[in-house]
Amino acid sequence: MIPAKARKMRIILIVWGLMAIAANSQGTPPPEWLQSYHDGLLNLKEVYYGVGSADYPGEDPDHDTRRLSKDRALDELCYQLSVSIQSDLKERIVQKGNYSEQQVASSLFVSSRKVFSGIQERHKWDDQTNGRFWTMVVIDKGQADRQVRQQAFIKEVVDRLEHKQDEILSGIKAITGLMQQQMQQYEKRMKQFNVLLSTIDSKIDKSGNQSQSQYQTIRNDIQRLDQQWQHREKLAQDQNAKMDELMQQNKALQSMLAQLGHQVQADHFLAMTQEDIQNQAVNPEFKVRITPLKGQGAEYIEGESIRFKVEATRDCYIKVIYLSSVGDATQDEKRMNILLFPNVHDRNNYIHTGRPELIGRLNELVVEPPYGKDIVTVVASETQFEDIDQLLAQARGQYYAEITNSVEGALAARTRGIGVAAQATKSAEHPEAAFVTDTCFIISRKR
Repeated sequence: MIPAKARKMRIILIVWGLMAIAANSQGTPPPEWLQSYHDGLLNLKEVYYGVGSADYPGEDPDHDTRRLSKDRALDELCYQLSVSIQSDLKERIVQKGNYSEQQVASSLFVSSRKVFSGIQERHKWDDQTNGRFWTMVVIDKGQADRQVRQQAFIKEVVDRLEHKQDEILSGIKAITGLMQQQMQQYEKRMKQFNVLLSTIDSKIDKSGNQSQSQYQTIRNDIQRLDQQWQHREKLAQDQNAKMDELMQQNKALQSMLAQLGHQVQADHFLAMTQEDIQNQAVNPEFKVRITPLKGQGAEYIEGESIRFKVEATRDCYIKVIYLSSVGDATQDEKRMNILLFPNVHDRNNYIHTGRPELIGRLNELVVEPPYGKDIVTVVASETQFEDIDQLLAQARGQYYAEITNSVEGALAARTRGIGVAAQATKSAEHPEAAFVTDTCFIISRKR
C-alpha cells in the first residue's frame, strides 16, 4: 500500500513496502545566493547588486583578500548601475559637452563607484575548498535611482568628464574588463546549454512524440540564444561598436540566459541532467551511465517489469535513486526519494568496469498507476558511501526513502536527496573529485 504522501510515485515497488523516512544531507555546496549567481538565476528585484571574489593562498582569507573581494563586487554593482541608468539622462549628459557614449558610460561608472551612499554588504562566503572568498554588495533601487536624478550626481559626472580624463580612461578600462568577464561567464554557460542540448537528444531517442515535442521548446530557445550570442560576438569585433550598445547586448544576453536557466530548473529531468553534465566536467575520465533496457525515454505499459542497466568507466560504488519529484506540484509539496539500489536484499553495490549492473533484476519494479514520467538517477563514487549501513539499517527490511520539503532539496547536486560520499576522495591517479552522476526517464502508461 502506498502512503498518501507518496501518491506521486510512478514506479511501484511490489516486493517490499516503503516504510522508513529519514533525512540526510552531506557536503558543503555554495550558498543559494552564490549558486543562483553562477547559474545566472539571481533575481533581486528591490536592489542592484554586485558579486566579487578573491583567491587566497593560506588557510583563511586575510584582510587584503576580503577587501579585494568587496572591491570587485563594488565594480560589478556600479557597472550594473551604469547599464541601468535611463538613456534620456545619458543623452542629456552627452549633449552638455558633446561627449562620446563611451566617456559618459565611464563617468557614470566611476561616479557611482566614488559617491554613491547606501551600498551595503549583504552576503559573504568563504570557499575553503578552493581558497576563494566571495562577497555580495547591494543598494536599494529606489535609493540609487533618487541619487542618479539628483543634480549633485549629474554635476559630478559632468565635472569628471571635463576635468578628470585620467579617471575616464581608467573607467573605460574597468568597464571593458568587466564586459570581458561577463562574456567569459556567458560563453561558459552557452557551452553548457549546447552540451545539455546534445545530451537531451541522446536521452530521448526511444521516446514518443509527446516527449519529443516537450523538449523541442528548449531546443528552439537554446538555438535562439546561440543566434543572439553570435550577434554579440560579431558586434564585439566591430571596431566602431559603441560601448553603450555592447553593454546593452550583454544585458540582453544575461536576460535570455536567465530565462533559459529558469526553464531548465522548472523541468526536474533537465535540472538533474544539467547537474550530471557539471559533475562530468569535473571528472572527464570517470563516467557512469544508466539506461532503461528498452532505451532512453522508452514507454512502459501497465504491469510491465522495468529494468535499468548501469555501467561505468571505472570500478566504483553506486547508488540508484528513484525520485518522485515530477509533475506540476508546488514548491511546498513534499517529495519522496527512494533508494532502489543497494537495498537490504542486495547490499553489494560495487560494480566493475565493463560489467553492466542490472537494476530491477528481481522484477520488483512494475508499472502501475498513476502514469507519467519517472525519473531514475545513479551516483557513482570511487569510494564506498559512508552512509550505506546507516541507510539500510533505517530501512528496517524495506526500501530506504527520504522526504524533502522542496524541489531544491530533492535535486540537490551533491546529495540527490539521499547523499553521496561524505567527501570526494583524491589520489595521485585520480586527483579530481571522486563521484559522477547520470539520469534517465521512462514514460509509463495504461495498457
